[in-house]
Amino acid sequence: MAQKVFLVHGWSVQETTTYQALHLQLARHGYQLEEVSLGRYVSLEDRVGIGDIARAMHLALTEKLEDDWSRPFHVITHSTGALVVRHWIAHHYTGSCASNRPLQNVVFLAGPHFGSRLAHHGRSMLAQARYLGATGAQILNGLELGSAFSWQLATEWLDEGAWRGKGVRPFCLIGDRVQTALAERIAAAVFPAAFEPGSDMVVRCAAGNLNFARYELDVRDRSLRRVGGIDGVPFAALADYVHSGADRGIMNSIKRRSDPSRHLPLRLILRCLGVTDAAGYAAVADELAAVTAATRDKRPGFAQLDFRFRDDTGAPIADYVFKLGLLDAQGREVPSKAVCHTHKNEETPSHFTAFIEMRRLETGAPLFIDFRSSSGSRLFSYQPDPVRVSAGGPRELPGGLIRQDHTTQIDVTLSREPNRNLFVFHPGDDGDLHLRWNRDGEVVETGLGVE
Repeated sequence: MAQKVFLVHGWSVQETTTYQALHLQLARHGYQLEEVSLGRYVSLEDRVGIGDIARAMHLALTEKLEDDWSRPFHVITHSTGALVVRHWIAHHYTGSCASNRPLQNVVFLAGPHFGSRLAHHGRSMLAQARYLGATGAQILNGLELGSAFSWQLATEWLDEGAWRGKGVRPFCLIGDRVQTALAERIAAAVFPAAFEPGSDMVVRCAAGNLNFARYELDVRDRSLRRVGGIDGVPFAALADYVHSGADRGIMNSIKRRSDPSRHLPLRLILRCLGVTDAAGYAAVADELAAVTAATRDKRPGFAQLDFRFRDDTGAPIADYVFKLGLLDAQGREVPSKAVCHTHKNEETPSHFTAFIEMRRLETGAPLFIDFRSSSGSRLFSYQPDPVRVSAGGPRELPGGLIRQDHTTQIDVTLSREPNRNLFVFHPGDDGDLHLRWNRDGEVVETGLGVE
């Protein structure tokens, strides 16, 4: 039986030429052209969110499948399409639609599973001028580093029954190459976000990996406890490819005459689509890991840390300071040189992201993460303050908190403690005591009371 393949593009795309010849190559390698469908959705409308697009995708799939959810099919996404499809799998690929497990393999090309450094630039006035108005503000909010949307989607995918339990086999492929022609070096000085090492010039490799871990910080003993994560999803960072472009774009560079033996993304896409069982899935995972290892021989690896700060009532904390450091031989704090970029989420400032260069991560001394917070008031404070926890190191804790090509989410919960001046009992005595206090609860005047 012929298997259908559905292609889903990314943000700001307005024509199906973005897929280049991928559909024609699929037709050359065992898939019938009439069974390959090119998705098209609106992403530059500010009122449209990723959830809206996922719902619309479900309606379009139902129509294209003629409401027959028994036939096997595959999905290939590029960029933001990954979030649309993951949301659809969690919310709409359910019940009778998923009972026969028709969705087989999902190939994520350059998927911003944990955001993109460029996303908040898409909300700028320059972007509005570029796209003549709306730029898809809700979608860009979800794409921003450390977004509430990415945390919620990760939470939904922590339940592997939402995808693995339905027989879905995901694969993650992303480029790892920053172009360095003279004009591009000049552009990098003006707009460094688009020329960030450890990325495909749009999405970081660590953010493009669906494998991640989530930890909770226990403020009582200042320890980190792993509470969940995803492991075992095949992932590859491709050294010679970038996010888009006719020359080295991970999808756009696929031409009619591309030879899979010479075009690595095409070869890997075909390998992923050809998986039919657990053994094949494991074999492709090994192959993709070897590709990543070869990339790391050429280019350094990075890790991403996503923090969410809240108090013990669940209220967000937006005023904090983050430090990754180590203790020297004299026990003094020394900031780590491995932190190469930080970002406080503009829509949800209680969310914070740090980008870590692994080769600069110190290994000769204990690493720590230090949090300091400020309530902005003398009537309450967040405790303990500061919070220092051991972060270990890449050689001390292999596969631990800071992992190359991975994102680690850390839930930080601090206790909101009232100051002693917030509520005070004073003696009544003979009625001679008269106190006046200011907004901080401090006594500023004393005198006689009533006669």
